[in-house]
Amino acid sequence: MLLSIAFMMTFVFGGFTGIILATPPLDYMVHNTLFLVAHFHNMLIGGLLYGLIAGYMYWFPKAFGSRLNEGWGRIAVACWVAGFYLAFMPLYVLGAAGMARRTQEIFDPAFRPWLLVALCGAFVLAAGLASLFVQLTISIRDRAANRVPVGDPWDARGLEWSVSAPPPEWNFATIPRVGNRDAFYWRKRNGGAYKPADHYRDIELPKETACGVIIGLAAAACGFGLVWRIWWMAGLFLAMAIITVIARSFMRDVTKIIPAATVEAVDRRWLAEAQAARPVPRQLEQSERNAGLAQWMT
Repeated sequence: MLLSIAFMMTFVFGGFTGIILATPPLDYMVHNTLFLVAHFHNMLIGGLLYGLIAGYMYWFPKAFGSRLNEGWGRIAVACWVAGFYLAFMPLYVLGAAGMARRTQEIFDPAFRPWLLVALCGAFVLAAGLASLFVQLTISIRDRAANRVPVGDPWDARGLEWSVSAPPPEWNFATIPRVGNRDAFYWRKRNGGAYKPADHYRDIELPKETACGVIIGLAAAACGFGLVWRIWWMAGLFLAMAIITVIARSFMRDVTKIIPAATVEAVDRRWLAEAQAARPVPRQLEQSERNAGLAQWMT
């Protein structure tokens, strides 16, 4: 939520400066200056990076089965927001004053104080990045205390929160029925959540394969070679990607079957854990009492 609020403020402010750049006379004055750099990062960091970090913190417990450390998360958010404004707001002033971007030497001494403020902001941003790594390290160390096996630590709405954390290989034991908006949220409030299925069926899944990884890495290396005109690299990795696709097309045994008995055993074991867990109120969601069953808020 802190990142969401920061996103709204930063993105709206960046939109205002975008209006300036959309006005031809003003754009002519600040084009190719640090004003443009500040606007670009205003939109990129506020509109993209904050969302990426928010999603990472929100869905981390679903993917890995344990929550991230709240304290270090708040420190990281504070550093990212404060560092951004310290680093890039001075660039608006410098750009309006005529300082060109991609400048190797600065000749006007009036620019120096603003550049020093931006430098301090860069260090704060670096501290924000470091805080994320510290948060991850501490969270891995304390993962046993922060486990959320039931899978719904935030009283969420989406169907992905209706399975265990981390989810089983097949995700849903049975295909969920969606009859209204936020079906899982509705079922929680009407006593329909965490119920065993009437019957379980075999689940067909694709077998594990390295083809996707190989194609992705080969395509990235090919693109790198094309950008820098390293023709042997571009040709070699393009051929690797094509050969991998062709080889994959000849494979026939590409699926596996998870027996219904296995699916039922795993699902019922998780349901028993969910029914034994105690729901926690919003104030205790970041405590060790949160096993992945948030108290339903009406």
